[in-house]
Amino acid sequence: MSFIKKPFQTHRGRVTIALIVIGIAVVLAFLSPNKEQDPNIFGSEPTTPTVGVTHAVGSLMVNKSITYSNVQMTVMQVQEAGAFSDDEKQGGVYTVRVNVHFTLDRNVKSPVGIAYASVVRLMLSNGQEIAPKLVNASTVVFPQQPTDGYFDFPVNNQVPLSSLTLKVGGNTALAFNS
Repeated sequence: MSFIKKPFQTHRGRVTIALIVIGIAVVLAFLSPNKEQDPNIFGSEPTTPTVGVTHAVGSLMVNKSITYSNVQMTVMQVQEAGAFSDDEKQGGVYTVRVNVHFTLDRNVKSPVGIAYASVVRLMLSNGQEIAPKLVNASTVVFPQQPTDGYFDFPVNNQVPLSSLTLKVGGNTALAFNS
């Protein structure tokens, strides 16, 4: 019995016990229920990525509203640039971005869906209508849950932003001029 050493006295015994403890901790970590990360832990807060603008041409604050299918669309701002960093689709030399705030009419109690890509058009001063190349807006608007989004339109030449009109559906239009 004198030649049987206790496990903590040999190097091999200590390493084996350490590996067992680490293994148990890993198994417990995988078996524990997943919980959402609290953004207040360690002082970290979610951040909105900054959109890069390449060759900015112009910007216009509009702050006008129209209603289409019980959804109030407030055009907050219109921007024109060579490109936006979050715009993955190609088309046109310039991009006109229409930033929109969406709210549902107070009297509507159920969600409303709109296929923006098929109903939204940008009208140039010469009457030409342009379909969006990118729609970044929720297609469903819920009661008492306003959302923000944008429509990107490709244009081949620089255009004066105040001469543009946003057309939604067949008869609803909002001119950007003041």
